[in-house]
Amino acid sequence: MTNTTKFCPHCGNEVQANAKFCPKCGQPLTANSQNTSDKQPTANPTDQTTSSATSTQPNPSLERAKRFSGNFFSWWLATIRQPATLQANTHRYFGITAFLLEILVAVLTVATLAHRLAYAANSTLGSLTDQQVNFGGTIFKASFFLFIFLVLGCAIYVSLAYGFRKLLDINHTETYWDFTNRFASLTNLILIFNLIVFVLCLLTSSGNFGSFNVMLLFFSPVLLILNLGYIYSVIADVTTTRLDKFYTILLAEVALSLALFILFVIAGSLLGGSIGSYLEDFEHSFYWFLKRRAIGPAFFNSRESGILRHNTYF
Repeated sequence: MTNTTKFCPHCGNEVQANAKFCPKCGQPLTANSQNTSDKQPTANPTDQTTSSATSTQPNPSLERAKRFSGNFFSWWLATIRQPATLQANTHRYFGITAFLLEILVAVLTVATLAHRLAYAANSTLGSLTDQQVNFGGTIFKASFFLFIFLVLGCAIYVSLAYGFRKLLDINHTETYWDFTNRFASLTNLILIFNLIVFVLCLLTSSGNFGSFNVMLLFFSPVLLILNLGYIYSVIADVTTTRLDKFYTILLAEVALSLALFILFVIAGSLLGGSIGSYLEDFEHSFYWFLKRRAIGPAFFNSRESGILRHNTYF
């Protein structure tokens, strides 16, 4: 029999190969417990390499987002320098991203302005009473509605321009996404004006209503740039036409006016009813608050009787 060295699994003492008990601690040395101390787990080099590579490997989604944002900013600067020049190797979603940024800044500007006006209204109300009105929910709903409205408006501009360019150009092969990039490159200046107005809105105090005229001055070129981009995107670089360019532009403007009119009617019916209901509730609450507070019961009794007669008729 060949003597092989083994160790006690309990205390680690070296024992003879045929020993049944450890002479030091008395641990039984059965076949199932032999040499357990010798069986040390060894690290797999392949597993270590894979784990190290996994821990150092960058997030693919994050890397794609970084590349997209960097390329988008480069494209945006190039279109600011040369709006009418088509940029090569443009991502299909650069145009949509540019429109969404312009809309987001515009909505943030309106929301900030609304908060300033609400603060001024509450300050005035606080000088008369000790109550304030929470306009936060209304401003949030109006801002969300404005965002949807502006998105639909941009979709109308781009879609109509694409349709009339396709109608005008016999050799038209441009996809909708490529045309969206073309349209956006012509209107990317809007983002600059929107950012200027947003910064002015942040710097303007709540009671300084004179500064609103300055903001409107910077905001006024937005519609001009949008309409110029709409017309130019229809006729630019078109050599072989089905219709005369002048009549194509005329039809495009008429179609745009009708589409925007329908959008404004729908938006007015939805938003008008909501605002009217809110103002009616606010007036009713404010009226009963003043009645409880202090301004003469005789006035309110006559006022209340007039309201009751009005409700009787309607």
